[in-house]
Amino acid sequence: MNNKFWVLGIGYWVLSLLACKHEPLQSISCSTPDTVSFSKDIIPIFNRHCNTSGCHVGNSPAGNLNLSVSVAYAQLQKKGSGYIDTITPNFSVLYASMNTVSNPMPTSGRLDDCTVNLVLKWIQQKAKNN
Repeated sequence: MNNKFWVLGIGYWVLSLLACKHEPLQSISCSTPDTVSFSKDIIPIFNRHCNTSGCHVGNSPAGNLNLSVSVAYAQLQKKGSGYIDTITPNFSVLYASMNTVSNPMPTSGRLDDCTVNLVLKWIQQKAKNN
């Protein structure tokens, strides 16, 4: 008798799974410009998330990287810093630190994929000061 209830229970469970309808996952669409501009696209990201008090601003910025508007580009282009690698953009320190799951930058939490991909696209386009 117990086996009969067990079989009926599994049969009911299988039927209920077959009756479920799942909506397909929708991908997030990012609207990115054809040419990413340092001044129009990247600096606003730094202003919102990076060059705030106690982070990448001032005389003693975190990681010795000042991302204030007036010096951000020069800081990122420091020879040997690795912040920007236009040959292998995915290995750029700037991109990698924004894209990591553990210890992301900013410390308040990982930026959304659209923002991170915009930074990557800028680096892929040779990280111009435009």
